[in-house]
Amino acid sequence: MTVSITQPRAKSERIAQTLLLLALGCVAFSTFLTNLFVYCCYLFFVAALLQDRTVRTGLGFAPSLLAFALLGLFIVGASWSIGPSHEVAQGVRKYSKLLILPIAIALAWRDATLSKRALPYYMAGAAWLALSCYLVWFNLMPTSRFDWWRVGDAKDAFAYKNHITVGIMLGFATLICLLKASYAEQLRNRLAALAGAVLFAFPILFLTQGRTGYVVLLIGLVTLLLLRVGAHRVRLAGGVLGIAVLFVSLYFASTNFKSRTDQLVADVQGYANADARSPNGMRLSFFQVGGKAIAEHPWFGNGTGSFAELYAPTARAIWPADSPHHNVRIHPHSEFLGVAVQLGLLGFLVYLAMLASLGRVALGARSFEGDSMLLLWVIYVSTSLYNSMLWDPAEAYWFLLLAGCLYAGNRRRRGAPQVA
Repeated sequence: MTVSITQPRAKSERIAQTLLLLALGCVAFSTFLTNLFVYCCYLFFVAALLQDRTVRTGLGFAPSLLAFALLGLFIVGASWSIGPSHEVAQGVRKYSKLLILPIAIALAWRDATLSKRALPYYMAGAAWLALSCYLVWFNLMPTSRFDWWRVGDAKDAFAYKNHITVGIMLGFATLICLLKASYAEQLRNRLAALAGAVLFAFPILFLTQGRTGYVVLLIGLVTLLLLRVGAHRVRLAGGVLGIAVLFVSLYFASTNFKSRTDQLVADVQGYANADARSPNGMRLSFFQVGGKAIAEHPWFGNGTGSFAELYAPTARAIWPADSPHHNVRIHPHSEFLGVAVQLGLLGFLVYLAMLASLGRVALGARSFEGDSMLLLWVIYVSTSLYNSMLWDPAEAYWFLLLAGCLYAGNRRRRGAPQVA
């Protein structure tokens, strides 16, 4: 039997779905509101489970089970962690966000409209983030006397989030607009979607200094080209040429883009000889320390929240005693490295399996929902190579909430059977 219609829902379940959508609407600009709505969603989801046992159906899908397994490993990994107790507890708390993935899948599986409403809610929040960046650029963005939100300046016009997070959030929104334009049948809808893409892309390319946003746009555009053109050689070659011309033009048109790209090229060229105190040198040391830790404990890792303890001797060796960085407790800036260091090969394979199960459902016949899932997946995986995406709240909830909703929608589209 397959699920093709929205099922009857208890009041607590409807409230949980609304809270999930509100969390998605806030994820681009407010960690506090996102956490608030997510925690309330947990409570009402439990109430919905108690009222109607069929709500648990979506909890039996592969990504849900693997998310539970990964979280379970982080909890158990606290027992053999070499980290201090407060950092172990912090690690468990950070990775507890994995719970929202099976909840999102379960709620979206029950209601066919939830997966379709998820992207509009996210895009509304992203639009507010983009507008705020413009306000910062024009020096019109209000500040908070209690430091409730962050505001940059004209040279780096970010708002609420740092420019790395802004690049990820607005980069994904840009790509969704371009994807929408490629599916639009009417010219006015296509033009509206393209205008939205420009609205979201401009802050990344001209107003802020986050290189992650440039990478998101580049990888996303190539992915979008492959999805919409496929194996058509002439169109594919033309699309690649167009992307190359676009980025070369941006290099000369945007001061921020040029300076940050030049720095990136310099970093890559001098990677092996990087100053240990530079951002480039520190990233190199993260991988050196992480690689050594994995080699010493390859199967089960060093335990949850252990990386900061492993890296502490290196930080003290690099920085003088009077430096604020001398005793800094840091994460590895790579989710794949972080999982492997903490949980070893076992946790790393579970993490890969969870990601693979989410991405696989979007393969096959092309659709807007399926392509949206693939874009989300590609951006998350690629940026996880050099960012701690599950560790950081905005990036983690962005991916887990959207992935859960889109997974359920794509699974329904493929006519997958229910899980007992």
